[in-house]
Amino acid sequence: MIARHSLIYVGSRGVAAALNMASVAVFTRLAPAESYGTYLYVMSWALVLYGATCQWPKFAFFALYDEARAPAQVGTVVRILAGTIVLAGLGAALAAALGLISEQAAWVILLLALGTTLFEGSTEIARTRLKAGAVAASVMSRAVLMLALGSAALHVTGDPLALALSVAVANAVGALPAAITVAPMMRGRGSLDEAKRLFAYGWPLVLSFGTAALAQSLDRLIIAQTVGTAGLGAYGAIADFLRQSFIVFGEALALSLMSIAKREARLGGMAAAEGVLNDAVRAMTAIAAFGAVFFLCFDDLVVAILLGPGYREEARHLAPVLILASILMMFRSYYFGQVIYFTRTSRLEAAAAFATLVAVACLSLLLIPRFGALGAALAFAGGQATACAVLIVGAHRAGTALPLPLGDLGGIVAAALAAGLVIAGIGLLPGGALVPGQIVRVALLVAAFLAVAWRIDMLGFAEAIRRRLAA
Repeated sequence: MIARHSLIYVGSRGVAAALNMASVAVFTRLAPAESYGTYLYVMSWALVLYGATCQWPKFAFFALYDEARAPAQVGTVVRILAGTIVLAGLGAALAAALGLISEQAAWVILLLALGTTLFEGSTEIARTRLKAGAVAASVMSRAVLMLALGSAALHVTGDPLALALSVAVANAVGALPAAITVAPMMRGRGSLDEAKRLFAYGWPLVLSFGTAALAQSLDRLIIAQTVGTAGLGAYGAIADFLRQSFIVFGEALALSLMSIAKREARLGGMAAAEGVLNDAVRAMTAIAAFGAVFFLCFDDLVVAILLGPGYREEARHLAPVLILASILMMFRSYYFGQVIYFTRTSRLEAAAAFATLVAVACLSLLLIPRFGALGAALAFAGGQATACAVLIVGAHRAGTALPLPLGDLGGIVAAALAAGLVIAGIGLLPGGALVPGQIVRVALLVAAFLAVAWRIDMLGFAEAIRRRLAA
């Protein structure tokens, strides 16, 4: 099951990531940096609104899911999600009334929150019930629609709000494959007892996810107000690309391995889940180490292909720090942050979110006025590092620390560094930067990654291949 689910999730997320990267490449060529920055500014406010109102129920549902009570739980969480949309509408109206955003932007932000809730809610319920195929179909559908609708919106109107609206539609329509698998259970009556359980577990998440969303967006909001939306366009384009690159794999691993680990822990305690958790952190470390080597060794090529000419110089300057920030965010969200599903309370997530916000706010105020977008990147990396530290220390004190096989992780990082040194050396040789040299360098990196993946039996594929060959 682990290998099959992981293959479905990683494959679908990989295809979706490629399409999302294509979206960034197209959008940054169709929209000048200022327009793209305005789009990112609207998306940042939508993330804050969604995190403060609509995000928590899906996490509470995943943490408390029980097959024996599934119809009542699904019926209850659907009704709670509908209520959070109403709260999101009130929040958007309040922001417009206070003059934080225009009335038109408020409507677009609300629709973004609605589309995201439909997508995330349906896929979360489907993945909790181990419906990997339906989740994969939704993920890929959203990516296709985002590229197609967003490109059309920019080509016809050139309006950043039209681009944001197309993303909202892509989320809503992309939710359909997962929603279809959930639909038969939506007829289940809501349960007051289930609602009380969800609220008892999830109320700290209301604060923590709103705080985390603000922390995740604060650097961008400050850039927009200080450097300007043009500066935000370049910063956001490379940041989103790097986040997407790492988080797509972290999310796929969480969707597959963490879902299975949660079930194992529910049936046999943390000891039963330890093997799956070790597999997850090894896999994430391999993705982080070899991904960092790839981007550092091929940054010129990647940026030139991905971004329009107006974005490239700033992107190269920011890439090293944003690579680190993206890796920290992957571990914070999809490994250390998953500890809340193995405890009786979600308060640790609230503590991590608050610490992140304080760190990002303080570092942003200190660094952005002096270093601009680079200061924002450093602030974001510092916030993610702070969150990881809080989650690790808090989990140890609570007695539910997630395993860290340091010997294996060190070996993975050492192998990636060795491969990086060889690849960098080839690049310095005469002709190393030409096409044949680049092909050799990529091939060596891929071979090194595959060797490590085989050695650690990443996602159980090596064992599955051995069994197939032995049969």
